[in-house]
Amino acid sequence: MMIMKPCVPDKLPLKTIEWEPLIPLIGKANRTLAYYDGILYGVSNPDVLLSPLTTQEAVPSSKIEGTQATLGEVLMHFSGHFCLC
Repeated sequence: MMIMKPCVPDKLPLKTIEWEPLIPLIGKANRTLAYYDGILYGVSNPDVLLSPLTTQEAVPSSKIEGTQATLGEVLMHFSGHFCLC
């Protein structure tokens, strides 16, 4: 029998990270998020952009829970044409 131990995360902030090489990447990520945020203001229903991500996440989540659902089955269920009963 395997004994599970709780995960104890490292203390933050991590002192072993070299921040200097990451600064340009952080700036680029910040610009990209700001650009994406600007695009969302022009979309009448921004949830449409997140819907595929949440639907795609449902497949591995169902496997973790012990059920087996394919992406096609999840999409059919949400479209109202299929029951996963």
